[in-house]
Amino acid sequence: MPFFEFTMSLSAPKTRSIYDGQARYILVESDQGLKLQLPAANFRGYVTRDGIHGRFRVEIDANNKMLMLRRL
Repeated sequence: MPFFEFTMSLSAPKTRSIYDGQARYILVESDQGLKLQLPAANFRGYVTRDGIHGRFRVEIDANNKMLMLRRL
């Protein structure tokens, strides 16, 4: 399956809408330069009091549906 890696650094105030469920999608740029629109709900487990920070990998299927998101 294709995968993309990216670095994310969002402050706590910016992640509030993700944690609260108000944000539906997050737009990130992969290391390859592709812009990916990912479901915000999948990032809820990575929200800390400092926000969301780290390296991530997302795997997608042939229909561009997200199969897996994990912190590296």
